[in-house]
Amino acid sequence: MSTSRLARQWLMTWIVLGLVLATAVAGAVFFRPLMRAVGAEVTGAPTTVPPSLLMPTAVPGVTPTSDGGAVGPAAAAAPGDLPDRAALEAQLNGLDIVALAAGAEALQLAYEVVDTDTSEVVAARDASTLLIPASNTKLLTTTAVMHALDRQTRFPTRVLKPAAGSIVLVGGGDPLLTTLPTGTYPHQASLQELATLTATALKDAGESSVSLAFDASFFTDAGWNETWPSNYRDQVTQISALWVDEGKQPGVGRSRTPALAAATAFAAQLTTAGITVTGAPTPAVGSGAEVARVESEPLHVLAEQMMLRSNNSFAEVLGFQLAAATGHPTTFAGSVAAIEEQLRELSLWTEGAVLRDASGLSRSNLVSAAMLSLAMGRAVDDPNLSVILDGLPVAGVTGTLASRFADDISLPARGVARAKTGTLSRVSSLAGTTTTADGRSVSFAFLTNGSADGWAAKVWADQSVGVVTACGC
Repeated sequence: MSTSRLARQWLMTWIVLGLVLATAVAGAVFFRPLMRAVGAEVTGAPTTVPPSLLMPTAVPGVTPTSDGGAVGPAAAAAPGDLPDRAALEAQLNGLDIVALAAGAEALQLAYEVVDTDTSEVVAARDASTLLIPASNTKLLTTTAVMHALDRQTRFPTRVLKPAAGSIVLVGGGDPLLTTLPTGTYPHQASLQELATLTATALKDAGESSVSLAFDASFFTDAGWNETWPSNYRDQVTQISALWVDEGKQPGVGRSRTPALAAATAFAAQLTTAGITVTGAPTPAVGSGAEVARVESEPLHVLAEQMMLRSNNSFAEVLGFQLAAATGHPTTFAGSVAAIEEQLRELSLWTEGAVLRDASGLSRSNLVSAAMLSLAMGRAVDDPNLSVILDGLPVAGVTGTLASRFADDISLPARGVARAKTGTLSRVSSLAGTTTTADGRSVSFAFLTNGSADGWAAKVWADQSVGVVTACGC
């Protein structure tokens, strides 16, 4: 191809491109306004939904309170229909108790179900009969303690200095005090922390050698309930205002001298921290300036842990703390007198009831289903008592109720009811709260004494709660 012909082809190509560009520019300048003027321009895909559908929902304005605080919670949903008492009692009394009664010695059953909004009894059987409650005694103890004391109360463990070269470890009744920090919830005060603080203070004062005494006199009782048999020593520690790790010693069991054991551990920790401890720890009454202290978790945490673990030792310590705070002797007698005093104030006491301890280990305790059901109902309404609910296992899901509520009759309560168990030989109790099929909140207590079949007693209580929960009656 000749050079001149090739040049003409390139020229024609540039001319064509120029015309295309000129046409595009002209269309943009003249044709698009014309199309827009006659409404013929389409600038996007056809509209299929109104734009407002994609806009965020408007949030209604919030009016602050007069003091600038947070707005109160939304109104609660209206409660459902109240159960018909006759219909509910007929279902409860119709439960099969053949296994429960087999081999029983003077079988006794009692129950009460109470509407938590109105305190109206919606089902009952021998609700004022006095029976052994076992561990549900802790429900009454916690109710009394949390009613009387500030939920933020803390109990100190201190080191006092009566004279140069002498210190006293003073117990204040912290049930959760440990030898070493646990690093878990709840945070527990530890002797190691106290030893570190004490060693630092002593060194700052120019002292490197001390004698050590210990003072557990805040509780004046010897620490063992006369109604407890000796074989209960694996279930409860000798009660003391000074112990660590609940008085448990690896490979030994529960100490019968928990205050001395705590002081011995403290002496070893001081030695590790660079303080020489001369002689063995001895009992004394603490006095002098405070060298160091650690404090328990707030009372509401202690009470929650006691209920959650159903811990007998913790319950007795809290009973002694209640006695001290309300002017009673720090003894078992003072503890139960203080509990009764608070329950009477709350109108939760049944005449003739008997308490001999705070934990429910004593078979001499006698309470009514009415006391337990009404106390549980108070926990629903009173914020100070809410720790009771926080410490309850969920039916068929957690804690002592994890393996229960498995049959067809009790199944409706699974995951809905929350309850505290109580078990001794031939004694079973269950007290808690649930919501009926009609949406009504109720509290309940079911007790049996005398049954030779402990599992059948639990099944009867579980099925009873299942009937209440399924009630649309």
